[in-house]
Amino acid sequence: MRRYTTLAMESRGDIRCITLDRPERRNAFDSRMISELTQAFDESAQEPSLRGVLLSSTGPVFCAGADLQWMQSTSPVSDAQATDDAHRLTRMYRAIDESPCPVIARVQGPAFGGGLGLMAVCDIIVAAEDATFSLSEARLGLIPAVIAPFLLRKAGESFLRRYALTGETFGPSVAHRFGIVHDVVPQSDLDDRIAELIDAIKQLAPHATRTTKGLLLKIPPLTEQERETTCAEANARARGAAEAMEGLRAFAEKRPPQWAKGQKQQPAREGAKEHHVASRPT
Repeated sequence: MRRYTTLAMESRGDIRCITLDRPERRNAFDSRMISELTQAFDESAQEPSLRGVLLSSTGPVFCAGADLQWMQSTSPVSDAQATDDAHRLTRMYRAIDESPCPVIARVQGPAFGGGLGLMAVCDIIVAAEDATFSLSEARLGLIPAVIAPFLLRKAGESFLRRYALTGETFGPSVAHRFGIVHDVVPQSDLDDRIAELIDAIKQLAPHATRTTKGLLLKIPPLTEQERETTCAEANARARGAAEAMEGLRAFAEKRPPQWAKGQKQQPAREGAKEHHVASRPT
């Protein structure tokens, strides 16, 4: 595995852990972190044995967005350089978004600007109750242009018009309401909830999970007819695959399928514990 200067990366069995590791700069992006985060996710995408990726950060801040010290160090910047930086940042987000296996974000503290962009391209987001969020770009004369498409898809136009046009800080209840955050738990429960989610993912058929994620990324821009055709063909392929045969056989024989052996069995959804926080004013 490649060594990085702005990230810590390790494998825990078939789970890849990628950690933003610039706590002295509030885990903000600079040119090197953008490059390394892209490389880390590109590298992970080439490993078919991985079942999931955990994105986290060191220190009290999840990610403060772009490193303003880095941005100032290149000012005045040429149009060509600014455009290149924007494309490189977009490439980083796409590398995370297009990860073939599920990506879980562990958000233990503030996520501002580009930090919210990171959350928008992860599949599952677990945040601490005291986490805070903001689209603060306009306060600095900037705009959240690179992350806008990802947040528009994740949270919708109403969210962007409300919070990109005020720059206000908001809490997990708002993030949960708009679908940016899925689970909100006490800080002390973050790792336990992450472990539960990883256990849940490991009970799924590996190839079927990757195929499902690929399908979910593929169908949004399709027409209704294209979606119908694409999804029907995907269904047929999956039904005839070896994983489906094993899964159906295991169900009939009342045993775990081969890929789930040794994993903690998750409770049925009815009556299962839900993780969220009631909406409250921020």
